[in-house]
Amino acid sequence: MVSTSKPGGIGAIGSAASRLFHPGDKVREKYPKDAKLHCVNVEITGVGLRRIKNEAKMCYLVSIPEVEGECYIAKKCFRVEQGPDMPFESEHTPLHRDIPRPLPHGEDRTALFNVMCNVGNGLADEVLELCAQGLEVDDDNEPLDKGAGAPPPLEYNGPHNFTVPTHCPRHERNMINERGKWVYHRWDEIASMTEFELFRMAFPEDFMKDVIIPRTNDNLGSPLMLGEFYKWLGCNFFMACFQGIPDRKCWYSKEAISPYSGAPLWLNNAMSFTCYLEITTALRFTDVRMPTVEQDGYEDRFHKVRKMIDEFNNHYAHSYHPSWLNCLDESMSSWLNKFCPGFMCVPRKPHPFGNEYHSIADGDDGKSIMWRVKLVEGKDRPKKAGGQWVFPTEFPGYGKTTTTMLEMTKPIHGKGKVVVGDSGFCVQEGVVECHKRGVWFQAYVKKRGNWPCGVPGAAIDMYFDDMELGHCESLVAEHDNVPFLIHCCRDLKYVSKIMSTHGMLETVQDHPTWQKIDGSWKSFKYSEPFSRYARAKHWVDDVNNRRHDPIGLEEVWGTKWWAMRQFTILCLVAEVNAVQSRARGKNKVAEPQLHFRRELAWQMIENTMDDPPTPEVALVRRQPRTNADHALKKWAAFKGEWDLDRRKFKR
Repeated sequence: MVSTSKPGGIGAIGSAASRLFHPGDKVREKYPKDAKLHCVNVEITGVGLRRIKNEAKMCYLVSIPEVEGECYIAKKCFRVEQGPDMPFESEHTPLHRDIPRPLPHGEDRTALFNVMCNVGNGLADEVLELCAQGLEVDDDNEPLDKGAGAPPPLEYNGPHNFTVPTHCPRHERNMINERGKWVYHRWDEIASMTEFELFRMAFPEDFMKDVIIPRTNDNLGSPLMLGEFYKWLGCNFFMACFQGIPDRKCWYSKEAISPYSGAPLWLNNAMSFTCYLEITTALRFTDVRMPTVEQDGYEDRFHKVRKMIDEFNNHYAHSYHPSWLNCLDESMSSWLNKFCPGFMCVPRKPHPFGNEYHSIADGDDGKSIMWRVKLVEGKDRPKKAGGQWVFPTEFPGYGKTTTTMLEMTKPIHGKGKVVVGDSGFCVQEGVVECHKRGVWFQAYVKKRGNWPCGVPGAAIDMYFDDMELGHCESLVAEHDNVPFLIHCCRDLKYVSKIMSTHGMLETVQDHPTWQKIDGSWKSFKYSEPFSRYARAKHWVDDVNNRRHDPIGLEEVWGTKWWAMRQFTILCLVAEVNAVQSRARGKNKVAEPQLHFRRELAWQMIENTMDDPPTPEVALVRRQPRTNADHALKKWAAFKGEWDLDRRKFKR
């Protein structure tokens, strides 16, 4: 029997051994049973259930040359050589992920290695394959929601209102360019904090105490305390300070330390390997009951990390006040198993496969602090049986990108802060809705298939065709009764465009840029909107670069449990925020991430949080003597003088 190499369908041509066709009486008249003959050029006419040897089997209904009437053959016994125009519906390759598929390794929480890679090496080919499988690909060239329809006319006929704005609505409302700050700590206090104290400030420790440790203790024999949990975390951080150690068991070896193999230091004194594995296996990140289809009517593939991400965002919403200028961008959590929840491919990222996070960060003095993240759930976002979202958004009725912009800027609604976004957020509706909620959003405009809605890109390019380098004007429009601006600047090969509802084209004197024209360098100074974009556009990337460089925690902290990887990402973000907070407090350049991590890890390992408190010793004061116990007497002259050498009176 030969397995089918192509899908079957009406009109498909194939072949098989004559003895495998039924009914046998009709076929044997032309093809004797004893002869080892093949029926070729057999055409499929249908598919259905037929009985073969008293068993119901799915069969192809076929037409055999020189045999009258309809015959049939088991599908697995027929080889399709020429495919049909339309395969049978039952033989389509599944394209969607409506039914969650189990992970190849299940939830192996004891594994100390990452999952096996099941995505290809060639990025371009892999993107096409992932699209064919129904997986999400965030391509920078795909049109956004609310994209423009037909392309604009090729000729510029001058109906658009170009001008140089003379006032800014944000300036008119006396918005202050306030620097970012922590709510419960002054910058001079932060400058003197230890690495461990900085991490505890940047990570939601209350979530550890109230959720992680109690739920982990449900799966442990002896109770886990906060100090011991930090020791376990410190072991992982310390391992991530070194490369070239393939197995974490090397850190708990009983052999002598060698300069040629193994780890440079044993961690047995900090925590036994058995205890390390027990905590790793028992760890939990939520105290909410797992929803099931039978009881709740839906399945939430993000259940294990949903509360952890919410608590991380709540911690920063209450503990940190962002700066007046922020950047909204995407981050990636590397994961090479395409069946994980929310798997996505973002080709433009250094780590293109895994989970995408929308992230927002500020960057006073170039020191970025990421203060809100949102996991992109994509097609795995849970729905009820009726089609309603299980976790509906607080901003219904808008497009996907607009909803993301409103959710990510929620903590700063009504505070008059500026948010910069790349071309992934150049949606007119989103910019205007943020404006209505007291957030001044400006997004870089890029043609993605077509120009975004409300941006006559071709007309702008025609208008600026003969302008000199650095010339700036703004196209004034209106959307939903809100003034809408498209700031334009003539660059060397193109016209830069930023959509916004605020801003003037004042020149920023301390922000020049250089362009090479005909072999010579020419310079011009950025105007206000483009200066803000150029300064802030890389702040999220700065945090991500520190996460991965020089050693990413996820590179060493191998795991096959997807939820553990998300916990790792939040720990890394908190670590980077701690480094940048110290740099702001000291008003110095941020120290190398690896140097900070090594100090942090050792302080975690040596913490004494679980040690019993030292009892205070009460000071007992001696009672002063009264004058009644002493009497002043005079030494008689004839009794002898004082001997200085012997320290007593002479006789």
